[in-house]
Parts: sequence; structure tokens; C-alpha cells
Amino acid sequence: MIKLRTGGVTSSSLEVLAGLALSTEEYVDLMLFKDGRPSQFYQNYVKDIQAKIAENAAAEFICIWREHQRLQGAKARTTISDELSSTLNNLQTELEGSDMFDELQSRMAVLQRAIPQTLVEKVGLETLMGRLPQPYQRALFSSWVASRFVSLTQSQIFAC
Repeated sequence: MIKLRTGGVTSSSLEVLAGLALSTEEYVDLMLFKDGRPSQFYQNYVKDIQAKIAENAAAEFICIWREHQRLQGAKARTTISDELSSTLNNLQTELEGSDMFDELQSRMAVLQRAIPQTLVEKVGLETLMGRLPQPYQRALFSSWVASRFVSLTQSQIFAC
């Protein structure tokens, strides 16, 4: 089971995404340091990753904090975190098995938001979708939708 995304997991996932999404030539030009310096693309991509880490951490913190407050400290934050992680995993699994991914406009809208903007701007969404394996796209789609759904409906899941 996947725990809530930590900074390291998010960073690694998005590094793998760049490796899958960029051609060999693009990867060498954009992701490798030249004369000890990163490219502008690399610097922007790192900023995108940092923003996603901060966004994920803030959403997790708020949910855990509110649930802990609601329960007046009766449940450990680690337990709440485990329950939240389990909820996300279950929802992601359901979404991966659903037909939501098959609706092209929805898939494109989600992937446009889930993939770092620097990568979308450089390669283009349609090219990315052609390069990324469909199982990877499905996992990215379901993970993004699950996390946003939980963030938006926290009050119904944990009453926070």
C-alpha cells in the first residue's frame, strides 16, 4: 500500500515521469547538468516538484489537524494519517478499475493538472500522452483524482 506521498516519494515519482516523458535527446539536454549547471528547464521542473510537495503536505496537514481537533486529541495523529492513507489507497484502487479514465477529455484535464507544468509546456500534453505508458497514465490519473477528492471532501471522510 502507498502511504501518503512524502516529499521523497513525490520527488522520485516526478523524476521517473521526466525519464518516461522526455526523449533521450531531450533528457540529456534538459535534465543533465552542463559544466556543473542545471538547465533553466531543470530549475523550473525542480520548482514545480517543490510546489507539488508543499501542496500535498499542506493538504495532509490540514486534514490530520482538523480530525485531531475534532476528536479532541482522542486519536493519535499517526493513526489519523494511516486512516487517511488507507482511504486514498482504496479510492485510488477503485478509480483505477473504473471507466473514468476512458473518457478522453476528463483524462486530458486531469493529466494537464497532475503533470508538472514545466513538462507539459515543453513537450505538450498530447505528446506526453503518446509517450507515457497507459498503465502509468491510469495510475497518475487515479492518484491525482483520489487525492483531490479526499482534499475536497474531508468533512465527509473524517469530518474535518
